[in-house]
Amino acid sequence: MRPGAGAFLTLFALAPAPALAQPQQASTPPAADAEGAPVNGAPAEGTPADAAAAEGAALEGDPADGVPADGGEAVPAAGGEPPASGPLQVMVSGSRRGPAPRAGSDYQIVVGQLIDVPRTSAERLLTLAPGLFLANHGGEGHPSAVFLRGFDAGEGQDIEFSLQGIPLNEPSNPHGHGFADTNFLISRLVDRLRVVEGPFDVRQGDFAVAGSAEYTLGLQERGVTARAGYGTFGRTELLALWGPRGFGADTFVGVEWVRGDGWGKNRAHQAARALAQIGWALDEDTRLRVLATSYATRYDTAGVIRLDDLVTRQVPGCGEDFDDQFFCTYDPNQGGSVQRHGLSAQLEKKGDESALDAQVFATVKNLRSRENFTGYELDVTTDGAAQRGDGTEQVYDAVTVGSRGSYTRYVDWLERRHEVELGYFFRHDSADAMLRRLRRADGVPYARDFDNGLRITNAAAYASIHARPLRWLTLRAGLRLDSFMFGVEDRKQPEVDRVGTREPSTRSEAFGVAVQPRGVVTVIVAPWLSWMTSLGLGTRSSDAQALSDGESAPFARVVAAETALVSRTLGGPLSAEARLSGFATRVSNDLVFDEQRGRNTPIGASSRFGATVWGRIAHPGIGFDVASSLTWAEAYLPPGDASPFDLAAGSRLPYVPRFVFRLDASERYPFTVRGQQFRASAAVGLQFVDRRPLPFEQLGAAYGTIDAAARLRWRWFEVGAEMTNLFDRRNREVELNYPSNFADPEAPASQLPARHVIAGAPFQILGTLTAYLDQEEPES
Repeated sequence: MRPGAGAFLTLFALAPAPALAQPQQASTPPAADAEGAPVNGAPAEGTPADAAAAEGAALEGDPADGVPADGGEAVPAAGGEPPASGPLQVMVSGSRRGPAPRAGSDYQIVVGQLIDVPRTSAERLLTLAPGLFLANHGGEGHPSAVFLRGFDAGEGQDIEFSLQGIPLNEPSNPHGHGFADTNFLISRLVDRLRVVEGPFDVRQGDFAVAGSAEYTLGLQERGVTARAGYGTFGRTELLALWGPRGFGADTFVGVEWVRGDGWGKNRAHQAARALAQIGWALDEDTRLRVLATSYATRYDTAGVIRLDDLVTRQVPGCGEDFDDQFFCTYDPNQGGSVQRHGLSAQLEKKGDESALDAQVFATVKNLRSRENFTGYELDVTTDGAAQRGDGTEQVYDAVTVGSRGSYTRYVDWLERRHEVELGYFFRHDSADAMLRRLRRADGVPYARDFDNGLRITNAAAYASIHARPLRWLTLRAGLRLDSFMFGVEDRKQPEVDRVGTREPSTRSEAFGVAVQPRGVVTVIVAPWLSWMTSLGLGTRSSDAQALSDGESAPFARVVAAETALVSRTLGGPLSAEARLSGFATRVSNDLVFDEQRGRNTPIGASSRFGATVWGRIAHPGIGFDVASSLTWAEAYLPPGDASPFDLAAGSRLPYVPRFVFRLDASERYPFTVRGQQFRASAAVGLQFVDRRPLPFEQLGAAYGTIDAAARLRWRWFEVGAEMTNLFDRRNREVELNYPSNFADPEAPASQLPARHVIAGAPFQILGTLTAYLDQEEPES
């Protein structure tokens, strides 16, 4: 049996039912940048600027010089029909190289063949990066909470999210400062991911505390792909992708519609997505890209279940069977909706001596989210009346406009090539943010916690130098300066005070500046091994709603250090890469989940340390691609008198996982039956998360899933099956520990903490039928 295939097919009992994979770029062998650090699955690019970089690498004696580009995946002939006999042809499918890695934890991941592993959304592609775990408490349509390297990043508070340079984090969102929603993306249009774990690149801005994640879009296939899927719990998917002939992979149109009844009470959802981008080559050195996005969704949310009610089968309104109780809800008024529309234009110019990148963007968004974490706990009245309920409604309407850009100059000195980069970033957010309390009986609002108008401007500039003083040594150092101007109109003020009548609103302004130095030292130990050590200072801006008039706005600061060994192959049909890294961070003011507000709130300083091992191996010629990682992280809340170097002082930070393991594997296999060419594929994804710490020195349950897919393609058609949570494990996707009362609105508020769980999805299967029309080989 061929390497990699039999082990995975046998282990997960996947029949080798062939699936002629859609003509898509396979995972690529890693080319290296001038530092000797490989670019994950990225072939060398043929532009003049990359030629200049390659020249610098050659001067430096970079062993990656001359590594062949990816041979790509075997694809059918033009028109979509595989050749009648013989092996499928292999062709170079063009450039997919991202920027050079800037730290040992700078993972630039070509999705490639691993798109075969079933994932329910584009945000789930983030788990291709090591140590990254997603836990969803708000239902399909609500973004997941992200855990990375000991950080509970909420829905984005500690990770800077972007789409091809467009910022996605939303400052002062009532659901959480830094809230980021990537559910508007179509997963089949995500070509690459860049995840930097730590604040080590001067291009990283606000919210890059645990790190940053950037999506890059692309469609390698030319022609039309139409897919329909139907599965358990009424899940229905319709997808259409179009890559116009004569254009590159950065030109495409994609439309997707998804609906489902949900796998339990109050979990129905539906969404529509549209993404369109066109790329023009203005000349041989200059390219213009214009991207438009549109998205709308509505979804229901089940919320939490008290574990003691589940054990005694006392969740009201549900059957007595365990599953009926586990997938039940206390409050049917929970759910949400999102509308999001965006436009971006990006200009890139690459020459022998310099490179220019400039972009403008605009986004309009509306969000409404309704949740209830505590039942009848907070609405305590003075007249003895029964509580009305603790449900919250968070509303956010925002318009974001901005621009970013950079200029890079290549300098030849002492027979080596060096780089100097200058860049800027600007964004302005005009938003209305409101949080209201809802009656449990009918979901009608009865009180406002806050109602604010927000005007926030973030302007930044940075400079960096990439020097190669010796053949075996490279240095990268940079400085970033961020400034923030906050304007808040508080519309929830009394109409009468001790002096007399007054306007029911006030305005306040605050200003803040953050200086962030960062640097990386790379030593090329051997032709196949590099040692990268990084140090950086990152910041999280203030929530505008917590600032006073005239205040010098404070920042949460993180000091991060990392050292990593990076190993990779030198070329040939088999590509392999591995990384081993150790890290330590300290945050001046961290955030943790507050059940009363339904969001993360400040708790003071925190410390983290740990290690990651990651590897990926692929062989396009025989069609397999495997990636795996294991991350260990410890996170603590140190007492006030603890030394900054005593990282293990104090109690454990709740909710963050200590061990995260991930495995993704895909195999594609062309074969012939009676002169007819077929292609089979099988894929599997496995994730395991150890027991997570909870408040009051408690531990949650372990979490684990196995997902699998099998597909068979003949000529223009493909049939497939995608299975998630293959062994139907009853995962507690979220576990929380706090007081609540969901039973009696007249009972006094409880002070006793109780375990609360949010159910993970059970086993689901989705059958798919895909048609490939007017196909041609991807443009090189």
